Amino acid sequence: MIQSVTLDARNEPSPAMLPELRELGVTHVTLVQFGFQRSIEHPEIRMNPDARWYSESDLGIREMAQSADSLGMKIILKPHLWLGRYSAEGQSRDDIGYPEEDQWQAWEADYTTFLMHYAHLAEEVKADILVIGTELARSAHERPEYWRGLIENIRSVYQGRLTYAANWWEEYEHIEFWDLLDYIGVQAYFELSDQLGPTDEMLAEGWEPHVEVLSDLSERLNRPVLFTEIGYRNVDDAAAKPWRWPSRDEIGRVTPDNALQAQLYTVFFNEVWNETWFSGAILWKWHGDREQRRSSLLGFTPQGKPAEEIIRQWFNSGRE
Repeated sequence: MIQSVTLDARNEPSPAMLPELRELGVTHVTLVQFGFQRSIEHPEIRMNPDARWYSESDLGIREMAQSADSLGMKIILKPHLWLGRYSAEGQSRDDIGYPEEDQWQAWEADYTTFLMHYAHLAEEVKADILVIGTELARSAHERPEYWRGLIENIRSVYQGRLTYAANWWEEYEHIEFWDLLDYIGVQAYFELSDQLGPTDEMLAEGWEPHVEVLSDLSERLNRPVLFTEIGYRNVDDAAAKPWRWPSRDEIGRVTPDNALQAQLYTVFFNEVWNETWFSGAILWKWHGDREQRRSSLLGFTPQGKPAEEIIRQWFNSGRE
């Protein structure tokens, strides 16, 4: 079972961080690397392997992989494209696409350069899993042959396991290249209930249709499902809009709902964790710096919140 958190660290984490994650029950540490694209209209992708943000840099990845290995933990690399300004607003990676063939080819050439860099790095650090793309729905739907060729190129240099992180909304059921990957990867921000203060039964009912589709897809494709991202904020609409990013104007205005965050994790574990088609999850997310933790009062991290203990219990209990 893959029991992972996405670790986000501006600076090198303290020596205690990875042992704390091992105690939590984490088996894999997921690290995100960014390629930056000015806009959809501009197909050029800029990458920065020497990023000053520690967990995004090649140096940080190499050092953290070595530290994780010494503790019996593994690494997952998960490259993302960041579209537009470096903020949470306006992200529409799923819309990246072009009317002209030369534009597609320019974007695909840059994306291949971006991914192959991390394929080589994944092989160097012996990463257990490489995510070949994240929420690039239009490209995945309209250009499946490009992705098939990219997967072939990646496998020529990287010996680990591969997945693609498809969005939960109108994407993961339609990917045509799951057969070339090791996991069906899903960004699992499923809407579960639009009721404020939902009961466990309401949330379990919200999972039912998604579990059915995921089970059927896994059986049909003979591939296990990996939740490449799942997480819940500690706010009162987290069950209705689990994908909603925190905004600055919420601080001091919105009352944290730690109980709902813990409840959502509990129901997720109860309804999904022991399914035979399910291979694990990457939780979003875990911070390596104290200043980041303070800024995450209403954010996705379960650190220092009741949800952390729920995760600890399940991660350390093993599959039934």
